[in-house]
Amino acid sequence: MVNSNMAEKGETGHRQRLRDRFLAGAAESRSDEMLLELLLNFAIGRKDVMPLAQELIRVFGSLSRVLSASHDELCKVKGIGQSSITLLKVVDFIQSRTTSTTTRPSPPKGAGTTQQNLFENLPDKPAPDESSSNTINKKLVKSKKPAIKKSIKRKFQVSRSHLFEFNHFSRILSFLYENRSTKSISRNILIENSGLPDGQVASLISIGAAMGLIQTRNQTLTPIGLIIAKHDIFLEGQGTLEWCHYKGAGSYKNFLWFEVFNHILAEEPAMTQEGWQEYFKKKLKGRYSDKTVNDHVPKEIRFIVDAYTKRNFNKLEILHISTDDQLYRRRYTSFTPLVLTAMIYDFCAANEAQLSQVGETAVTPGSPAMVFGLDAALFRQQVEGLHDRGWLRYETTHNLDQIRLKPGFSAIEFLTAHFEDREPYPNDELGMINYE
Repeated sequence: MVNSNMAEKGETGHRQRLRDRFLAGAAESRSDEMLLELLLNFAIGRKDVMPLAQELIRVFGSLSRVLSASHDELCKVKGIGQSSITLLKVVDFIQSRTTSTTTRPSPPKGAGTTQQNLFENLPDKPAPDESSSNTINKKLVKSKKPAIKKSIKRKFQVSRSHLFEFNHFSRILSFLYENRSTKSISRNILIENSGLPDGQVASLISIGAAMGLIQTRNQTLTPIGLIIAKHDIFLEGQGTLEWCHYKGAGSYKNFLWFEVFNHILAEEPAMTQEGWQEYFKKKLKGRYSDKTVNDHVPKEIRFIVDAYTKRNFNKLEILHISTDDQLYRRRYTSFTPLVLTAMIYDFCAANEAQLSQVGETAVTPGSPAMVFGLDAALFRQQVEGLHDRGWLRYETTHNLDQIRLKPGFSAIEFLTAHFEDREPYPNDELGMINYE
């Protein structure tokens, strides 16, 4: 693993970059979490304080509420000490003497609320120039968004009208793994050996293929499918779920799954489950028969909502339902480092590139940043951490802001290293991953 000297050096570099971006007036450095992280750096040394900053924002709701929280309330948050509390209260005291008290914002509610309101923590009262700067930066970044290959044939029914029964899926994985030397396995054999009905077996094979674990041509495991079947047959581990979510929600061919996490939750106002259904019915009108849309859209949406709110994907805590039944997403930052690195290598391999611009990647549908709800600043921070570990290069000199992959590494190597609990190592003989 990375030794302590390297870790301390990397942390020092990250803190310096954080200070430099703030002093340079970067709009992205003004978010609640980034400001709180910068503040905590002065009270806590030689430690990544972003998790603590995120937890404080999660508990209290905003930076202003963190600062105004009582000593006793702050003490209840795991990881915060007296030095940090003192610093926060000093800042709050200074603020109370020099500025008027900020009105506490009301919680988001209603169909008119955007997803950004629901899962991003925006500054309580941004200055006019910062607000306009944010708007300009967003427009500039979006203008560079790479186009998606529209020639890919999209799959309308991934679930085939079934729910994602993870325990039943493990039966399929187990049998395929036990017979991994077999070049082709018929569906009848799977039905006979899994004890599941034909329709459910077809559904589970389709979902497994959508996550890149099963090859539908011969119903055998892909290289990633073999690794996961060997190490996490029930799909319970955090890293496994991160990868499966990335592949399922990030694959353009998985029509509704992709649209939900890359467009509805990212761009549209918050909706109920019925609202999602109406959204897709309007979008698909004329492309499919009314009977097909009316029959299958509700079932496919039910599969997605059920998988992320009631079953294993619920562990990621990405999709939530408000008290008034609005579906919204919370950004995910608790990545398994090796798995996130695998996602980045896989995403770049799919685009046949060794370089990836951070800002562009953050707004590209199907990217790790997009499917987990990260903005450019949060994605950049994750990338910096992987750079400090030596698994990829984050290049910032000469006005660059890009990721460069390291020769000899691949997505499958980082995933294997994760499951084998070891450091990844380069191997020039490792090739790209082919999922279908």
